[in-house]
Amino acid sequence: MNGFFVMLFFVSLIWLMVEWMKNKRAGLKLPKRGKWLLAATLAFFMIAGVTTPTDQSQADDKPKAKKSATTASQSKKSAATSSSAAATQSSSTNVDQKQQTDSGLLAFTGKRQMVMGDLDRLGRATYSHIQLQDKDEPKVKRAAKLKYNPVGWHNFKFYYGDGTKQAWVMNRGHLVGYQFSGLNDEPKNLVPETAWMNAGNYKGMNDSNQDSMLFYENRLDSWLANHPNYWLDYQVTPIYQGDELIPRQVKLDYVGLDSSGKTLVIKLGSGKESTDSNGVTHVVLDNVTPNGTIDYASGRATNTVAEAGTSVATKKSKSSKSTTKKQEQSTAPATQSDASVAQSTTPTEQSTAPAAQPTQSDQGNSGESDRTVYVTGGGKSDVYWYSTDSMPARTNKANIITMTEAQAKAQGKRLSLKQ
Repeated sequence: MNGFFVMLFFVSLIWLMVEWMKNKRAGLKLPKRGKWLLAATLAFFMIAGVTTPTDQSQADDKPKAKKSATTASQSKKSAATSSSAAATQSSSTNVDQKQQTDSGLLAFTGKRQMVMGDLDRLGRATYSHIQLQDKDEPKVKRAAKLKYNPVGWHNFKFYYGDGTKQAWVMNRGHLVGYQFSGLNDEPKNLVPETAWMNAGNYKGMNDSNQDSMLFYENRLDSWLANHPNYWLDYQVTPIYQGDELIPRQVKLDYVGLDSSGKTLVIKLGSGKESTDSNGVTHVVLDNVTPNGTIDYASGRATNTVAEAGTSVATKKSKSSKSTTKKQEQSTAPATQSDASVAQSTTPTEQSTAPAAQPTQSDQGNSGESDRTVYVTGGGKSDVYWYSTDSMPARTNKANIITMTEAQAKAQGKRLSLKQ
């Protein structure tokens, strides 16, 4: 409506301007009717401009009020729906908790789901639990290398078998295998595992080894492939002793579920399997290796298979033998010196043998020459002692050697002034 009056005003204004120009050229004044028309147009335009927005505002208020009422109604409905949904969710949560308590399964939802426990105060993974169908398995190929090192991670190359070959002892092991989870460098799903328990062999893989996780993972994967409409509920839990960083054992729990969530017992033909009253199968595997012993507190390990041609005892004693050899080498010069002194004194003793019977004084000197004395520093000290008790408290008595006083004097040594 406003547009109409604006157009009318401009048309009237243009007409008046044209009339005014004509009259001005003719020397005439604008007729009264023109003046009245201009005044009426202006007045009418002003009245329309003031009243129309008010009417329009009132007209606009009606839809707003209606919209507000509709919004309030919708809010009430939404609140009622939310309340109902919350009640339903609460009921579902209670069912989940009860199901977890009774059978240890994830609540059946008909969708893939995976839950992992938080790392504990020592940074150790606690558990991983998955429920999936065959179609939910990852399609992306696993990365070749892992970057995350789980707490307690160390690795060593140990001899195995006949001692002619070596292999890495430890693996960064997934709790729930990648073929199910699609997770590679996830800290909550990784623990240090021996290659023997993880892959079933010292080097490479052997899925026929019932002591390995690979035996069960590959067969559970096949079970899913053969039952595409069923579900697998699979949980893996590391078992630690106290604050040890490496799990001593790993527990596997698995069961099948049909399309309605009813449990289906899965048996994989292992002598380690046991099934509870809920139909869940349990397996406990030892985190060990036949060619070594594991220090579960630190993650260190010791090889129990010696290199071919040696024995474990020989291997362990190498370092101690090396130390002993060094000690012998350090004392050898002193021993040789003692021998040379003995040789140098022998002719003297032989030359004096035919002499007349020694006097009492000579006998005293002879006893003094045969007296045992003690020399520090492996025999290198310039002084000798009659007793080790007289030596300074800081003396390293492991480096003390003995000789006769005559030998000590022959080497230019003198009796300690502190003796």
